Amino acid sequence: MTTRSLSYWEDALPDAVPPAPLPADVDVLIVGAGFMGSWLALFLSEARPGASILVVERDVFGLGASSRNAGFLTCGHVSEMLDDAGDVGEEVVLASFERRRRGVALVRARLGDQLEAPCGSFDADELTDEKRALAERLNARAGREVFVEREVCFMGETTTRFVNVEDGGLHPVCVLEAVRAAARGVTWAYGADVVEITAGVARVQHVGKIETLRYGAGYVCTNAATRSLLAESDIEPGRGQIIVTSPLTRCATDPLLGYRDGGYDYFRRVDGRFLIGGGRQHFRREEALFDLAPTAAVRHYLEAAAREIIGHDDWTVEHHWAGVMGFPGGQHLGAATRRRLDGRTELLAGFGGMGVACAPVVAEEVAAGE
Repeated sequence: MTTRSLSYWEDALPDAVPPAPLPADVDVLIVGAGFMGSWLALFLSEARPGASILVVERDVFGLGASSRNAGFLTCGHVSEMLDDAGDVGEEVVLASFERRRRGVALVRARLGDQLEAPCGSFDADELTDEKRALAERLNARAGREVFVEREVCFMGETTTRFVNVEDGGLHPVCVLEAVRAAARGVTWAYGADVVEITAGVARVQHVGKIETLRYGAGYVCTNAATRSLLAESDIEPGRGQIIVTSPLTRCATDPLLGYRDGGYDYFRRVDGRFLIGGGRQHFRREEALFDLAPTAAVRHYLEAAAREIIGHDDWTVEHHWAGVMGFPGGQHLGAATRRRLDGRTELLAGFGGMGVACAPVVAEEVAAGE
């Protein structure tokens, strides 16, 4: 287990499961119990009833980003996608937007009673004609007005901004627990670290020794931690830090999910508190690593941003933590999240911060044999 500051969501972690003996062979081996691994276990358990499915996770619950994110269920916002279009082209962005919408709908269909009601999100960056043109194309692709121009209160001023009417929030740990509970017949092994995997054979460090495990089909769902298992992987880690304040008595900004600075900063309300994450754009080199230790420099940046958005400093920081995302080729968008490693093993990783919505879509496709 890696020592780290618990996220706000991890205060609700279930009790650790004692180590259990690993089987010698399984039909399906899934490495990693984050959103990707958990959704895949669920869909495969439904597609292959009776198959032996084992999920191994090196931590006591999950490690990386799935239980340590900001709790956004989103198909994106205009400033972010306009920036991505400059890197990878508009068609890639439009296809990603459709995929994320499909993922949001899938999560709501499967776990609607576990989620917050859609509250919408707003893009705090300035409106431009270029953004209006992209929003029009995004809405046309969706077949409805997902992005609308609407008045919002931001930092004490009423202004017109793009609002994504489909976005909402979730409690990531509760979602992970619900997905795992729905995966009937799946075996979960926590504290089991796969150190080598290839062509139907995995070596697993478990209870102080290395065990050999054979599998029919293997899926590596390690996202930002992929290089620790597959040194040749192009998935680059990117740390993201978040703070949560004490309960607020007032706030100068509407209680929607919000983005600013091209989406590098993101904020929301949770249980009467204010949550804000981001700042990576100002600390690119320092945050390009797999390290769950939060830093004072980013905390100071987030505190200053929170004071601006909230409109006062009558609060304290109750939580400060880091999660780590995986960026394929270092890009936010544009690379495949599926890669065949050998005849029996596939890598499913590198969501660039979009795993909440995209992981269930990939899992459904894999289970369907697509």
